[in-house]
Amino acid sequence: MTDGNRTLHVLIALTFTLMVAVVMLSAYMRLSATGLGCDNWPDCYGRILAGHAPHRPEWINIAHRIAASAMGLAALAIATLAWRLRRTAHRNFPLALALFGLTAFLAALGKWTHDARLPAVALGNLLGGLGMLLLLWRMHLGYSPQTAAPSGLRGWIRIGLMLVAAQAALGGMTSANFAVSSCAGLNGCEGWLQHATLAAFNPFHYLGVTQEGSFVPGATQQTLHMAHRLLALPVVAYLVWLGIGLFREKWRRSGQLLIAVAALQVALGIGAATGNPPLFLVLLHNAAAAFLLLALLTFSYRPRDPT
Repeated sequence: MTDGNRTLHVLIALTFTLMVAVVMLSAYMRLSATGLGCDNWPDCYGRILAGHAPHRPEWINIAHRIAASAMGLAALAIATLAWRLRRTAHRNFPLALALFGLTAFLAALGKWTHDARLPAVALGNLLGGLGMLLLLWRMHLGYSPQTAAPSGLRGWIRIGLMLVAAQAALGGMTSANFAVSSCAGLNGCEGWLQHATLAAFNPFHYLGVTQEGSFVPGATQQTLHMAHRLLALPVVAYLVWLGIGLFREKWRRSGQLLIAVAALQVALGIGAATGNPPLFLVLLHNAAAAFLLLALLTFSYRPRDPT
């Protein structure tokens, strides 16, 4: 590995660490703004839609601004260095361009971030952040010694990656529509299917509040919440099956890890199904989803000749 490629690898690793912080800070800001875990439940839930500013420590806002700004500079530095090394690190160049493009997209999206009435904004922030995290990890894998997963499972692993990504996107829609606690309890919403609507999956509809200035979850929130719950069942079953397959193919630790994190997600999901889930529990649910995406990306990676 040349000095330039070594420098690029170090920069990618540091930027990945920074991006983890940005994703978690963003998740905290997004979820705390909804009123999860507040004392005067449920009156405080969805308070941001009624024009009330979220109550959180000012240092959180400052830390997020600094980290996001540093992330933009780091993405520009990675794209510039990857362009200079495009002959020896040619596989990283398109990934670096995609990373910079997502950074620019999120920066432009920041103009509308304050408007919580449009779910597409929160969803765009969530998916953009996860996309940047995956791009950075994929670039890192290109520099790290990695044993290829069994070829017979690699296609199934990629399907698992797509399933978890779809479930994460649906979870983002659930959060962006203030639907996290719209169906309290393990039984969910009774009769929700009678009022289910495909319009609930449109991220470009505006959320509204009552004349009294409060937010009341309706059919849209119930549809998203129950869809997120129901999709979780086949996704978790698939991950357990995949973990067993990895275990049998002598990828024992990887298989055990996949099953363990999938089980943790089930436990966190059950905890979040309570009427007033603690904020840290929902944050852990977000973090575990990101970890699953990174793990599946690692398992699906096929090593090539070093760059």
